[in-house]
This record gives sequence, structure tokens and C-alpha cells, in this order.
Amino acid sequence: MKLSASSVAFLLASGISRCTAFIPASLGTPRTSNFPISAVPTGFSVQEENAKPIVVGASVAGIASAIVLKNAGLDAILLEECSRDALTEGAGTNLQAKAIVALNSLGVSTSTLIEAGAVITKQSYYCPDGRHVGTLDKSGDGTTPGQIAIDEGKLSDLLLETAASKDIEVLMNHHVSAIRQKSSSGTVGVKAKDTLTDDLLVLDGSMVLGADGINSKIRREHVSGSEKRDHRHYHGMTIYRGVVENFPSFLDGETMALAGGFGVIAVVYPIGRPCEKGLQKIDWQFAVAEEEENFDPSTHCKHILGVLSANGYNLDFLDLKSLITETTSIRADRMVDLDPLEKWTNGRICLTGEAAHGMLPVGSGETMAGLFDALALKEALEESKSDPTCDALKTFEKLRFKDASLHQSRCRVQPAEHIVQEVLDTIPGTSEVPLEYEQRLREVMKLVQDPPNHSVASYVPSTLAQKMLLRPKAAGMVTAPTVTKAGGDLIDQLTLSQRLTPLERVALTCAGNLQMVFSSFYMQPVDVSVDLFKEVELTDEDKNATKPPLAVYDRVVDMFIGDAMFCKATSKVKVYDAELYEALATQDVGIGQL
Repeated sequence: MKLSASSVAFLLASGISRCTAFIPASLGTPRTSNFPISAVPTGFSVQEENAKPIVVGASVAGIASAIVLKNAGLDAILLEECSRDALTEGAGTNLQAKAIVALNSLGVSTSTLIEAGAVITKQSYYCPDGRHVGTLDKSGDGTTPGQIAIDEGKLSDLLLETAASKDIEVLMNHHVSAIRQKSSSGTVGVKAKDTLTDDLLVLDGSMVLGADGINSKIRREHVSGSEKRDHRHYHGMTIYRGVVENFPSFLDGETMALAGGFGVIAVVYPIGRPCEKGLQKIDWQFAVAEEEENFDPSTHCKHILGVLSANGYNLDFLDLKSLITETTSIRADRMVDLDPLEKWTNGRICLTGEAAHGMLPVGSGETMAGLFDALALKEALEESKSDPTCDALKTFEKLRFKDASLHQSRCRVQPAEHIVQEVLDTIPGTSEVPLEYEQRLREVMKLVQDPPNHSVASYVPSTLAQKMLLRPKAAGMVTAPTVTKAGGDLIDQLTLSQRLTPLERVALTCAGNLQMVFSSFYMQPVDVSVDLFKEVELTDEDKNATKPPLAVYDRVVDMFIGDAMFCKATSKVKVYDAELYEALATQDVGIGQL
């Protein structure tokens, strides 16, 4: 099998009905907030016609879903284990243009978001030594900003205020301890406990939306089918993060700065507008590759400063040492995402937000994905008016599952870090970074920050997912090198400047197993399309061979994950067997994947 210079491309990138005596009387009297109680001797009550949706978890996806349900005429109730103060504490998150538009549709205006956060007009990537790699234009289209950075607690607060304005019942400090589907009544029973008063709440709902985050109990116990397995995927890194309330603005006061490749990645950006003294609220995050966990807050400051010094961090436009030392509280979390599930629904129970597709913190993808979930739920409810429960949940899953899974995979690849790391490995520290790296950054980050949304029909995958990532060797092209089981001529012809990621090296050497490798890596099905299978004339070399082939065919095969093509393989197929040639000539059979 031969690959041309353009032949391989890689994918970078419920409410409440009357409740029952669900628990023994010795445990206390069940209650409902502003809803009647109807006790029966044992088990669950028969479904009432006014059974309503129950949303578990006041995450961005959870609150947004409750608003969508309310707008559809369904009075949802939202249960959250944390207090309001704890929920609205947090660091920064970034809203890309599509996320801003989604929030507008939920009732949060762009002007409100700008007032609460900071407009980001540039996203700039640097080497640790301060060399500029590339900048993304985030200025927007003149109507919607390209990016707004905001305290994630403030974003939750804005959504909760919107929910309150719509009279949505939100019960904070409520821990959900049991969920049971009842086929006889077509409802879902939920038991929750008020953690402040120990009062018990027993609800019958028409559905349950699990928006309870990356550590979702609903996912483990009711959807995944493997209750005891930890679904979190650990990436061997710790994310340290903090916020400084009043810190000198850097660059133009509207730039997100990202520095570093693999090992240590620094991300710093404003989440508030500058005051008259030129001070801003600044959010910072450092992702550090380390084998041992370091969750002792008293050591974080010294540890981070040591890591930055050891890795040569020196950004002339930003005093990183002062930024760290002026932070009053530093938080550390392991860098995790979730392995994809085969489904999000189980009857009248459905996952949404991080519980469904927990992502790595790349481009604030999870916030955007949670908002897209809410938009898809809105569309699903509109399409399923005859049964706004099971049918709607299945439709929601159909609308969002593929796009969210692709988005999750692209975040896991961390494409920008690959490009910056390539600069660190191949461009001498005394040299400026060539402009080609900036263009590549723009292309790969479009896939992450402008992901497909089922409601955006005009979305077209980046051309980066449809062309070879390898660049020409010197002034000429690498032409049709042979790939052997040991790596072949193609690997031999690559120059140091054509550094490949581990996945790219695997793809170039797996000889015939590419479909299985990518399907396993992304945990997604791979679709294969044969673009061309055409008999061509034998060359003189073929005719004069010791054993000439009976026929030669040109063959082109494309491989897709979702709508993104990650491989175009071209080959010449030589047929020597007369019986096979006859079968091909009569089109009784075709050549399978080689």
C-alpha cells in the first residue's frame, strides 16, 4: 500500500407528582416543596397527570435544561447538593461565540455577560521563553463577541437568576440518594435529603435529567451499566488554578495568553474589566505533568514557582511570580475527563452536561457543550410533543451524541499543545517561530472552539481534518513512499521538522489496521468509504515482470469518524489470481480493506 503526500490526515483534532411513603416512617416524614403529598402503604404512587421533570445538578447544563423545560411548558424542579454560595464560587471559564448565542436564547443577554466578565479579543500562544507562536482573532462578527471570559460562579449566578425569574423551583442543599424507575406508572421516583435540616423529600417525576457533573452518581448507577467502575480517565496531570482580584493588566487587557507545550501549560486571562488604575481580575491555570498528587494547599505556591523556574518560564509581558504569590487561594485538581458511553439514556433517565461527556478543559469546551445540550433538548421537546418524556430523551440523545463525542475526542487530543511542543522541539530558542505554526493553530483550534452543533447546518469541518499534516521535505514533496510493517520508507524520509505525534506514528506504521486503531483510540465507530476502484493499464514494468499481474486497479479509500475524515489512503491493487480477477470483472466481489 502506498501513501501520497496528501494521503493521510489525522483527526486533531420532571417535576413532582404527589409523593408516597417511599421510605419507612421511622426515617421521618417525606415532604415536597410547595407540592401535595399523597401517602400509600408501600412502593411508589401511581403516576399523576401532572408528573414533572426532575433535574439533578445545578451545573450550567442543569440550570439551562431546567430553563428549556420551563419554556416548553414543563415545570421542572432542580435539585442541587451544594449551597448557593458554594455553587457560585469558582474560577474562570470562557464563552465562545456559539455559547454566547446559546445563553442569549435562554434569557441571558450579551450585555449582561460583558458587564459580568471581560471581552477577549485575542488568544495568543507562546513558548515558555516568551517567543510568540501564534494569535487567534477572537474579535467576533460585529454582533456577537468572539469570546467572553467570566467567573464560572458568576455565570451560574446569572443562570440561577434567570431560572428564578421564570419561577423555576430550585432546591439547594438537597442530596439525591435514590432513583427508581416504575414501569407500572411510567414515572421515576426520586428520594432526596435536605442536608441542612435532614428533612426527606420524595418525588415522582416524568423524567430525570442527570446533570450532576463529572463524578455523576446517576451515570454510574443508572446509565453506564457498570456501577463499580470509575469512568474518569486520568491524564497524569494536575491543574493548579487561582484568581487575583486586582492585578495589573497585561498586553491590551483583552488577551488570553497560553504558554508551553506538554509537561507544563500556563493559561492566564482577565475575567473582569480594567478599573481606572489599570487593574483587572485575573484567572490563571497551570497544568503540570506529575506522577504524585499534590493537594496540600500550603505547598502549592512554592511548588508552582519551582516548576515554572525549572521549565524556563519567562514572559516579558506578565509577572508570573507576582501573579502566583498574590493569589490568596490556590486550588488543585487532577486533570480528568470521562470515557465515552454507548448511550446517555435509560428509559426516563438521561444524562446531560459533564455527566454525559465530561471533557478536558480545552477551550472551555464543557461549558459550551452543556449549553448545546440545552438547545438540543429544546429541539427534542418540540419534535416530541406527543410524548415529551421518553421520545424527547431519545431524540435529544440522537441530536447530540455524535457531535458531543467528537468534541470530547478533539479536546482529548489537545492539538494546540502538540503544535507548541513541536516548536520547542524543532525551532532553536534563538530563532523566531515561522508563521506556518500560527496558521496551523488557527485551523486546529477552530475544531475545538467552533465545534459542530446539530442546529448549525452550515458547519463544515476544518480543512486540516482533510489534508496531510506532514509538510514537504526540503523543497520537494514526499512522493508515494511505501509503508512496511517496520515503518517503511515514509518514516525514513521524514525530516526532524516533520515531527509526528505518537498517534500519527502509529497510523503510518499500522499497515492495514488503521480503522481498528482509530476506532479504539477515539472509542467511536469508523466509517469507510471507497471513493475509487478502477482498472488501469499495466505499466511496462508490470508487463515485463517475472510474474505479470492479470490486472492493476487504482483504489482510494476515505475513513471517517462522524463527519471528520481522518485518512485518505491511495493504493494500486495488483491481482494475480485468475479466479479473483474474473470475480472482480463480473463485479461479484470487491477488494476489501488492505
